[in-house]
Amino acid sequence: MAERSLRCIAFTHKKTDEEVPEKLEENGFTLLGIVGLKDPCRPGVRSAVECFRNAGVKTKMITGDNVHTARAIAIVCGILNPDEDLGSETVVEGEDFRNYSTEERKAKIENIRVIARSSPFDKLLMVQSLKQKAMLWQSSVMAQMMHLL
Repeated sequence: MAERSLRCIAFTHKKTDEEVPEKLEENGFTLLGIVGLKDPCRPGVRSAVECFRNAGVKTKMITGDNVHTARAIAIVCGILNPDEDLGSETVVEGEDFRNYSTEERKAKIENIRVIARSSPFDKLLMVQSLKQKAMLWQSSVMAQMMHLL
């Protein structure tokens, strides 16, 4: 279900002695069913991503969803191509991104398009890393321009 970008909810049942138990142990439940809820891409997102791509802007998605759900949503929104696999490092988990060294992050940030299971800190780290990369690019271009003068 996650690979089809469905949010899953499981319904269970457990018989108890109390009418409203204070705490239930997490075992002995009977699974009644699982429901998948579609959380569609908002109208206009796919066309906006396409406009950005046509303008040379690379769109990145940072989400708390698991890797499979995040990948499915990114495909629906046009951020990823359906033929891109999870091993291509375009989709990474927040914990992995957080644990990269500064040099690893600098080398991989260009290819990363989706960060799944992320925290607010991962968003900050992504922005800081992109800013550093932009500053390095700008100083490199400026150096080349100065050399031409």
